[in-house]
Amino acid sequence: MLIDLHSHLLPNIDDGSKSLRASIRMAKEAVDSGIKAALMTPHHMNGHYVNHKDDVIRLTSEFQKHLDNNDIGLQVFPSQEVRINGGLLQALDDDDILFADESNRYLLLEFPDDDVPTYSKDMIFQVMQRGITVEIAHPERNTKIMSTPSILFDLICSYTENP
Repeated sequence: MLIDLHSHLLPNIDDGSKSLRASIRMAKEAVDSGIKAALMTPHHMNGHYVNHKDDVIRLTSEFQKHLDNNDIGLQVFPSQEVRINGGLLQALDDDDILFADESNRYLLLEFPDDDVPTYSKDMIFQVMQRGITVEIAHPERNTKIMSTPSILFDLICSYTENP
C-alpha cells in the first residue's frame, strides 16, 4: 500500500488546493496512482500560516466525509508541516502540534526556503530529547542547504549527538 506522507490536499487552506473540487480531483488521481492513504500536512507556524491542531483535525474529518461521499477510496489523516521556529517547544507543550503518526513520535519539520536558522541543530536536539524523531521536509528546496550540503549532514548528525 502506498501512503503519501506529505500532502496539501485539504481544500482552501494555506497554499494547498484552492477548492473542494480540485481536492477531490487530486485525491482521485492519487488513488488511481495506487495511493491508499495520505497525511494532510498544511503549513503551521511558518510566518504566513497558522493551522492549529484542532482545526486540522476537523478539516481532515470533513474532507474524509467528502471523499467517502464521492466514493474515493483514500483514507486521510491529520498532520502538519511545522516550520522550525522559536515557539516550537511551547507549541509542543501546548499540544498544538500534529505528528505523522498516532504515537506522536514523527514530526514533519520544515525550514525557510532560504535559510537554516542558527538554532536549528539545538532545536532538533531538544525535540529529540522528547522522544520525537524529526523528518525534514523537502531539504532540496532550501537554497542554503543546496549551496552547502554539509549543513544537512550536520543536522542529521544532531540526531545521534548532542549539538
